[in-house]
Amino acid sequence: MERSAFDELIEAFLKSNEDFSLTLRSIMKRMNISIKKLSQETGIPISTLNKILNESRDIRISTLRAIISYFRKIERVSSDIVIGIIASRSTLDNISKKQLLIKGKKVLIKEYPASNIEDAIINAIKAECDRVNGIICAPIIASIIEKFIKIPIVTIKVKEENIIEPIEKLIEKVIS
Repeated sequence: MERSAFDELIEAFLKSNEDFSLTLRSIMKRMNISIKKLSQETGIPISTLNKILNESRDIRISTLRAIISYFRKIERVSSDIVIGIIASRSTLDNISKKQLLIKGKKVLIKEYPASNIEDAIINAIKAECDRVNGIICAPIIASIIEKFIKIPIVTIKVKEENIIEPIEKLIEKVIS
């Protein structure tokens, strides 16, 4: 499945200005967005966008933020359903598909990393404010956040094959 523009842009930004420029051009072409439209929608001057696209200028964080916010807004509009997933960063990093086609509906997956219960509660409220259609999380979190939000919640069910590797690692630590 197609990766989100957000993921593509962040990955490219972390690599180099050249990668960011090529990725931004590619996304603009794919989504049929002119430099003029991007400038109008983000408030970034056309001259600045040209410099970024021609790799003659480093990207300021505020400029990156404006570009990413715009593409997130477009992706939200082009999705039928938006699902929030509350999980640890390491779990979220294993999710490669951010956009899916399920039962004829375009589904966008938004990540909400949490390293403790407080993060999970805050992110559940944030997800509801972001107008996600539902949340997927661990059962222990679901029982808590259902008291704070009104959108549907579904829990992740861990299968035995997902537990075998951690058990083996733990046994190695116990034995050594």
